[in-house]
Amino acid sequence: MDKVTQLINRLQQICSALGETAMSENSVLWNKLSTIVVIGGQSSGKSSVLEAVVGRDFLPRGTGIVTRRPLVLQLIKLDDPAAQEFGEFGHAPGRKWTDFDGIRLEIDAETERLLGKMGGKVVSPNPIYLTISSPNVPNLTMVDMPGLTKVAIDGQPASIVQELEEMARQYIKGDNAIVLAVTPANADLANSDALRMAREVDPTGERTIGVLTKVDIMDRGTDCRDVLQGRTLKLRHGWVAVVNRGQADLNSKVGMKEARSKENDFFKGMQAYADLPNIGTGYLAEKLSNHLINEIMRNLPSIALYIDQNAKRLEAELKALGGDLKYGRGSMLHLILTLCHKLEKAYGRVVDGGRDGGERILDVFEVKLKESIQKLPFQKILTLKNVQNVVNEADGYQPHIIAPENGYRRLIEDGLSLLREPAFQAIEQVHQILKNIVTIAINHPSCSDLGRFFNLRAEMVANAAATLDKLRKEADLMVRTLVDMEASYLSASFFREIVAAESYAYDPSRPKPAFVTLNGELLFEKRYDTLPASDAHLQRIADHVSAYLQIVRSQLLATVPKAIVHCMVVPSKDSLLAEFQEEAAGKEEPQLRRLINESEDIAAQRDELRKRLTLLLRAQQEVAAFA
Repeated sequence: MDKVTQLINRLQQICSALGETAMSENSVLWNKLSTIVVIGGQSSGKSSVLEAVVGRDFLPRGTGIVTRRPLVLQLIKLDDPAAQEFGEFGHAPGRKWTDFDGIRLEIDAETERLLGKMGGKVVSPNPIYLTISSPNVPNLTMVDMPGLTKVAIDGQPASIVQELEEMARQYIKGDNAIVLAVTPANADLANSDALRMAREVDPTGERTIGVLTKVDIMDRGTDCRDVLQGRTLKLRHGWVAVVNRGQADLNSKVGMKEARSKENDFFKGMQAYADLPNIGTGYLAEKLSNHLINEIMRNLPSIALYIDQNAKRLEAELKALGGDLKYGRGSMLHLILTLCHKLEKAYGRVVDGGRDGGERILDVFEVKLKESIQKLPFQKILTLKNVQNVVNEADGYQPHIIAPENGYRRLIEDGLSLLREPAFQAIEQVHQILKNIVTIAINHPSCSDLGRFFNLRAEMVANAAATLDKLRKEADLMVRTLVDMEASYLSASFFREIVAAESYAYDPSRPKPAFVTLNGELLFEKRYDTLPASDAHLQRIADHVSAYLQIVRSQLLATVPKAIVHCMVVPSKDSLLAEFQEEAAGKEEPQLRRLINESEDIAAQRDELRKRLTLLLRAQQEVAAFA
């Protein structure tokens, strides 16, 4: 049984090294360990109970709030009856206190040290860890909480009542906390702060042990037998009555041995208690020790499983942060090139993937580009008035003889000039999508290592952006060339077919070309006989130009996406960071070191994870050795 308690003591020491308490938001181990938490109102005799169990005076005394920080008290029973008793504090490893008055002074000093750093606060939830080794104590671990109060007195903040209650609540709310509720027997149980809080977190009394103090100063003719027998207020683990030293005893320097003798005489001499087993400090110490051991044995499998799971989780988190860096030139260059490859691979996957990549690019080609071209104001160019003006200006001082060829060319050029803007907009939209894909890729889990290297990450993002800017310019040039090509050379065969189809010599057995205007009308199904001759002539010119522009528009809707993919999308997948990698290969060691200068936050996070993992693995070994 002693081995069980020693195991929990070691696990709690690991908690201390982890910096965990019941108040820790992300506790890994503390809340899984069975712990006896002592709560009670101020002057309820709570600290006296602990001193009686230890058999030594070592706790601060006084009026008001004496215990101002939780005290995690670990008692270790020494096998040698003649061994010297000593205490050790978690904040002063390696030092032993054999003077218990010195222990009291150190508790006060350590309390003041912390509270002084906290701007003079009255209480703090950060515990003091004290281990007492003695042949005269049971193997036991308890947490002594600051006493509860109902009213803030002079010199105390108005919030002290709530602070003390919330602190106690945090320590006793866990399912593995054993609540030792200390209540004066000479007070009404209905007014007990300890019982009220115990009921809040343990309404069925499954985790609560009741302790009645000051039994010896109850009103004459009254006793607490009914409570001790569970008839007044039933707790599953029952009640224990104790008699502590009063102020007069303390003033008279009554020792612990004499106090225990007087306690024994009191209970034997009282008919109401003489036949009851659950009386006296000796019984309380044994009960607490046995109860704690039973709870530990019951929870040990779940503790072992919990430690294993958290160790695996921390190992995964540590792996995700990467290992320690090697600063040789070859190692650093290899790391940089590997990270570049990871980013390029993640970038390619997103480009070829769904909603954030390929689908958005396709949407530019299939929807936005089409809509932009459909909305172009071609009709302003093809109004009869504008057609007449353009034809007349193109003819100059010598009017055309048969067909206004120069007028046709100018009207077509004006129409083609409208197509440039939607094409360039499509290039910019795809360019922005690709830049966004870089951001998505760099935040992809496969590139999580980059989070360690702020400088390298920034350089990679900047170089990727520079590559995309360069490719955008190439795409701009290609698309501009496509549009200019259409303006530079008009397809004469188109107009020859129109002339042939409209001529009298056209073979009626041959189908006429299915030329369509920008409005979707078949060119050769249009009628002009209802228009005046001059208007009919101008309308034919407008419709011929419209049909020609419709062909060019359809061609550009097919070729612009091809140009963008050929000049931007595919090269970005193939060589997003090619220039950066080439530059990195030529850098010297100091320049490479600057690139992979790891973030201090990441390094600190890894060190903390490694520390926590080391301690959890130690806990894992402790549990495995016990099993």
